Amino acid sequence: MTKSLKKPATMSDVAKEAGVSLKTVSRVFNNEKYVTEDKKARILEAAKTLNFQPAVAARGLAGGRSFMIGLFVDDASGDYVAKMMRGLVNACDATGTHLVVEVIRDLDDVSKVQRAVASVRFDGVILPPPLCDAPALLAFLRENGVPVARIGAGQALEDFASVYIDEELAAYKMTDYLIAKGHKKIGFIIGDPEHACSALRETGYRRAMAAAGLTVEDRFLAQGYFNFPSGRDAAQTLMQGAPDLTAVFASNDEMAAGAVDYLSNAGVRVPDDLSVVGFDDDIAASMMSPTLTTVRQPIEDMARQAHALICNPGDYQKIQHRFSVDIVERQSVRAV
Repeated sequence: MTKSLKKPATMSDVAKEAGVSLKTVSRVFNNEKYVTEDKKARILEAAKTLNFQPAVAARGLAGGRSFMIGLFVDDASGDYVAKMMRGLVNACDATGTHLVVEVIRDLDDVSKVQRAVASVRFDGVILPPPLCDAPALLAFLRENGVPVARIGAGQALEDFASVYIDEELAAYKMTDYLIAKGHKKIGFIIGDPEHACSALRETGYRRAMAAAGLTVEDRFLAQGYFNFPSGRDAAQTLMQGAPDLTAVFASNDEMAAGAVDYLSNAGVRVPDDLSVVGFDDDIAASMMSPTLTTVRQPIEDMARQAHALICNPGDYQKIQHRFSVDIVERQSVRAV
């Protein structure tokens, strides 16, 4: 025989136990006036006896917070968002807050954001790329007084907190790493133009090439969109226009994986014939063959920091928190 589960106590149970009306119990947990200290004490004692847990909404009314954190993304797939959500879920679990995820695909249409903000009283909203740089979205949140923590924004804004890495410096270091391995003709797969980091990573690549006295020819560049198919297409473009390349730097790991897939099918051996590196250290980087040398971005730590800025705002608008990055050496690069 299956044992029935004990139902959690309700406010009605607390009212019955304390001998007061349901409205009086509601007033206590919503921190309203007009409840005598005697009744308040009886209600709190009854709640303790029944192990009653007030709803999140009631806690919010009592403490001026909703305990709801918003995460707005343009695409819920991919390892970058998965790592971010893992960091946020762990942070929420540790602090008793709750995560609400909204997918906002159109960067210029704030109607979905308006509905979300109207239905949920967010303590704050976390914006990863590219939403962290969307002018219409930022203007709406600013006008409505919603605290915001931006992750990986292309440009700092004084009235919003920011958690980021130095994208340009990271790309510079990776390009310099390839140059130190003897590579002089290095191709670059540019990221999605809607992401501010794409231009910054390209700038870092160009700056490192220039510092080494190396020329960046137009045929060394191919456009990608931070996804696997565009990595394949970009690799094809590079091989057709610049078959003399000895290395390719894809500005994220998903495009690097697509590039390696194309090269393998085209009979180009990585790294024997061509070295390939990426950016982010996605889960695919350590699982593909050969394993991928890449820039490790501490995405989970950045997400937890963004959560902390929302939960402990203080003077959060002036906080710009920069994380360092590392180059993870694996099997996809050989010295020339």
